[in-house]
Amino acid sequence: MSRRWHWIPLTLLLACDPPPAEPDAATPDASLADASSIEPDAGDLDAAVTTEPDAGPTDAGLPDAGPPYEPYFFDDFESYADGESLSGNPFGSAGRTTASAEQAARGSQSARMEIRRGDGGGFGRWGGILPLRPRLVAGQEVWVRLDVYWPSSFEFSATPWMKFIRIHTRTETGENGGYNDLYVDEADQRRSVLRTIKEGHDRWEVYGGDPIPRDTWERYEMYLFLDDASVDEGGEGRVRIWRDGELIFDRTDVPTLPPNGDADYVYLFTYWNNERPPDNHCYVDDLVIATSDNPPPNVDPAGNVYLGDWTP
Repeated sequence: MSRRWHWIPLTLLLACDPPPAEPDAATPDASLADASSIEPDAGDLDAAVTTEPDAGPTDAGLPDAGPPYEPYFFDDFESYADGESLSGNPFGSAGRTTASAEQAARGSQSARMEIRRGDGGGFGRWGGILPLRPRLVAGQEVWVRLDVYWPSSFEFSATPWMKFIRIHTRTETGENGGYNDLYVDEADQRRSVLRTIKEGHDRWEVYGGDPIPRDTWERYEMYLFLDDASVDEGGEGRVRIWRDGELIFDRTDVPTLPPNGDADYVYLFTYWNNERPPDNHCYVDDLVIATSDNPPPNVDPAGNVYLGDWTP
C-alpha cells in the first residue's frame, strides 16, 4: 500500500478538532498572540507458496528479519488519480494540492502544491496539514521527511522568509504554543539558505551552503525530541534537520514544547508570508512521519536515528 495511517481517518479528526489558523499579516511569526482556529477546507481540501527444502544448507540459524517497518504515516501519492484533490485525504487545508503525474521522485506521481497570485496568505489552499494523534508530549520524538522538487519557475519571494516544514505545539490549556519552524530564507545565495526557530523561544539558527536547486529533487528531514527544557538546560529538547542526508542543524538549545504542552500537527507550507504570492507550484513525494512509538530503522553517519533513505 502507498498510504499508511495508524489512527482514525483524517477527515473525522479535522472535522472535530481543526488545526490552528495562520496569524494575520500584522502578527509576526514568533508571536503567540493568535490562538484562533478555523475549519480546514475539507471540500477541496497471494497465498504463500511452500516447497520442500533442498538438501543444501539452510538459514535456520539466522535471525528473523521481522516484519517490514511501518511508520506512523507514509504516502507516495501513487494511489490517487492524476489531478485528484488531496484536500481532505490525506491533507487538511490543502485546497490547491493535487496528485500529479508531472513529476515524481520515485514511482510515477507526487503531490503538486500550488499557490496563485491573489491568494493572499493562501491558508486553506497552499500546502497541507497532517495531524499527530495521539498528540505527542514531553519525552516523545517525531521525524518528518519529504522529497521536494522546485521547478525553474518557482519564486522564493515570501518575505522575510518562506514557511516550509513546521510542527505545531499547544500549551497546557490548548492554546497556540508556537511552531518548531524550518524556513527557506535566501534560497539563491550561499548564506542563510535555511533558518530554524521555535516560536516563543525566539532564537534563530541559520544554515549557509548550497543554494536551493531548481528542476531536481531534494530530501529534507526534521526531528524533534519533545521537551519543555532543552539539552543545554538539562532537559532533552533538541532539533535536528538533514538536507539530502547531511545533518545541517543539530540544536541543543531549543525547548521544543511549552510546559505541559503537546505537539498536534505537521504543517507543509500553508501560509505565504507577505501575502503577495506569485503563481507558484512545487512537488512533494515520499512523505513520511515517524514517532518514538515506532522509531525509524536507520542511523546517520554520526549514529543519530533517522529515516534517511527508508522506503517501503
